[in-house]
Amino acid sequence: MKINMLSVLPIISIGLLVSCSTTKDIIKPESADPLYIEINKLAQELTATNNVPGVAIALIKDGNISWIQSIGYADVASKKRVTPQTIFNVGSVSKVVSAWGFMQLIEKGELSLDSPVDDALSGWHLPESPFDKSKVTLKRILSHTAGLSVHGYAGSEQGTTLLSLEESLNGKTKRNGETVHLISEPGTKWDYSGGGFTLAQLLLEQKTKLNFALYMKENVFLPLGMKNTSYEWTEPMMANSATAYDDKGTPIKNRIFTEKAAAGLQTTIEDLAHFAKLSITPEVQQLNGVLSPETIYLMEKPILPSSKDGESGLGYRFMNYEDFRTVGHTGENIGWSAAMFLHLPTKSGIVVLCNGSNGDRVWYPIYQSWIKTLK
Repeated sequence: MKINMLSVLPIISIGLLVSCSTTKDIIKPESADPLYIEINKLAQELTATNNVPGVAIALIKDGNISWIQSIGYADVASKKRVTPQTIFNVGSVSKVVSAWGFMQLIEKGELSLDSPVDDALSGWHLPESPFDKSKVTLKRILSHTAGLSVHGYAGSEQGTTLLSLEESLNGKTKRNGETVHLISEPGTKWDYSGGGFTLAQLLLEQKTKLNFALYMKENVFLPLGMKNTSYEWTEPMMANSATAYDDKGTPIKNRIFTEKAAAGLQTTIEDLAHFAKLSITPEVQQLNGVLSPETIYLMEKPILPSSKDGESGLGYRFMNYEDFRTVGHTGENIGWSAAMFLHLPTKSGIVVLCNGSNGDRVWYPIYQSWIKTLK
């Protein structure tokens, strides 16, 4: 008989203040917020029944981080607990964060939001097609309206040698050999494309002469105080990383990505909650020159065209689960699941990170509990 190990292991919950919060973030969540208790109970039940060893949850209320919960195990075998400093891969939530790097170069005047991306590239170029590649702009790439192929990436097992961005764009990291190319006329429809973000990553690297992960660390993460966030699995990060678990609850090796901007971000609940807070209340002092508040507000506005399949701003996606409109992103990689939902009108948000492939079965009911307090 198959036994779920989580059903026989004790699970703890910790509500902690994030290190980058201000004093106005501090409350006693157990006594002050019934939602804390409801989500704590729900998360313990959901992790135990869905082969998801651990989860970290952050609530943003009135524009400030209200509380963080860390529940279950970062690693079952060693009984290492999830903490606010535990590192998770966040899948396609990576796109929202990488968009800050691209928009920073636009603010600096080094890139243009509306100029042809292909004209700015050297070496690799979009293949010829019946469609007009001069209409592929950074604005359309970030809003998934550029007409580009490749929905997403599976990554490689940690320890393998990664291929180059050009090799990825040529389809060598995809099992089916799918290249990044135009599949529709740019600007005519919304069509989700991780491939577009890989193209944008190449553009950034060629423009700055820096590795994408290094650029983001030096110009975005460190200025924002996100010291435990990286587009690489560094040795110090590995020491604090959760173990990834597949849908059966079996531990698997971490995935690494050539396509870092699209899928390769590692972070903690502390850091991502801070990022989410700045997305809701972009205060100049805490932004530390990374972006202006005006740029962040622009990123969170819908870009046309949209469709029944989706709608995006610049990096940020609009979501309508349970007929409740939020902005943010979700992310799924093998062994990981993450969600960041922001409700800008009420300055509210919730961030959930899981170290299991079934993590959507955990974060979705948590999301449902959260929106009941806002509807």
